[in-house]
Amino acid sequence: MTESLEAASPVLSIRNLKTHFFTDLGVVPAVDGVDLEVFAGQTLGVVGESGCGKSVTGLSAMRLVAPPGKIVSGEILLRDENLLTLTEKEMQQRRGRDLGMIFQEPMTSLDPLYPVRDPLMEALLAHTAMTKQEALQESIRLLGAVGIPNPEKRVNSYPHELSGGMRQRVMIAVALSCKPAVLIADEPTTALDVTVQAQILALLRDLQKETGTAILMITHNLGLVAENCQTVAVMYAGKVVEKAPVRTLFKNPRHPYTQGLLRAVPRLDHPPKQPLPTIPGMVPNPLRLPTGCRFRSRCLFAIDKCAAEQPPLAELGGGHVSACWVQPEFSLVPSETRAAS
Repeated sequence: MTESLEAASPVLSIRNLKTHFFTDLGVVPAVDGVDLEVFAGQTLGVVGESGCGKSVTGLSAMRLVAPPGKIVSGEILLRDENLLTLTEKEMQQRRGRDLGMIFQEPMTSLDPLYPVRDPLMEALLAHTAMTKQEALQESIRLLGAVGIPNPEKRVNSYPHELSGGMRQRVMIAVALSCKPAVLIADEPTTALDVTVQAQILALLRDLQKETGTAILMITHNLGLVAENCQTVAVMYAGKVVEKAPVRTLFKNPRHPYTQGLLRAVPRLDHPPKQPLPTIPGMVPNPLRLPTGCRFRSRCLFAIDKCAAEQPPLAELGGGHVSACWVQPEFSLVPSETRAAS
């Protein structure tokens, strides 16, 4: 991109999004006031522990949250159009054409009773003026474009006849078949070996360069974020607790939760036979979230104010925001080592 993120307009804007699940035991605020922006040709990474609301945020953007989940408030803007005001029929026209999604597990996303040509052709026939024969030829081309060998043969294969990596490539082909403006990739390399992971990520980067697609990448893998994202948002218990350009966040994380995540990443310079640091405690029960900061019971820097009042996202400069009353400095050197020196 030739213009800066500040000067450009986001393709997808999520504003104060709240998605709750209404269960017999109570209301679970899975996504509770999330703000995100995704720009053309850029990748925004969303990271956090399992259950923090990452995937629900992606499904909310596609308006695919199933009951008992419900989007209760907020805005999801595709350019200037609020997707939450559309009818389901209108939303179906946006999915595939304007918004694509790579789901977390391709084996459950592809119908085992139909060959892989069916989801590809279905998307093309729904959103273009192609004939069935043209859609079939385009499906073959797409499979070849995502690196599947012998696409003329594989287009007639069933999901169980393909490896995990090939099924994931099929899902990418389906998601990109109509050249959407935004691609939501939910754990796109889960359960794939390292070599296939690298191939899938290289494929996404190449396709992004060709089409200018904006990517919202949902993952728990910080290494994947470091290599593939320009901006990263860290979620905890349904909220974004820190957001920054990726280099800024890795060099100078300011939220204690982000700092804990980075300390837990294996490093080559980590002392041998010494266990990796961990974040103490457990993720809070979403039915009984603590008052104030939701991370305070696990935080080494918590003060009285953390229990009394929820910290807002504070601007730290350069697009870096963090929701913490303390904003502690970060060091990868263990505290006992610093004290000894």
